[in-house]
Amino acid sequence: MLLTRRACYGLLATQHLAEHADEGSFSANDLAEFYGLPHEALAKILQRLATAGVLMSHHGIKGGYTLARDPRYISVFDVIKASQGSRWSSLHSERQQRLGTGNGYQPLLMVSQLVEDRLRELTIEDIKEKASSPAGLSRDASSVRASQLDDQTTRSH
Repeated sequence: MLLTRRACYGLLATQHLAEHADEGSFSANDLAEFYGLPHEALAKILQRLATAGVLMSHHGIKGGYTLARDPRYISVFDVIKASQGSRWSSLHSERQQRLGTGNGYQPLLMVSQLVEDRLRELTIEDIKEKASSPAGLSRDASSVRASQLDDQTTRSH
């Protein structure tokens, strides 16, 4: 899975909203300024995240965005997919077609599926906790379960 700029911006914004949930809503301009991101690009991504039900949009003087759900129930996969917008479907199906048509590409499809499965399991809360721990995310980088790989390998033989 490719992490595009859109996906990275969406993950940054969502993580920020999770870490600062007690501070109320944040505008696209607040977030863009804080991270040094292009305002228009981030605004579009935040709108996509709101449309997908990841964020809530609040109008008015103190308007902006907040998480729509508890960060324990927002998967990294959901944020990446929503951040990509309509581009996600075309990129995803194109990649699946390319990998599925050639001989010897089955292992790549398996790896791709394992990555997607792990991103579905990983939540914004997980990232928030790991980012604030001394070891950070590196501690879990190897936690793509070896047992899953073993199971997949055993089934394919």
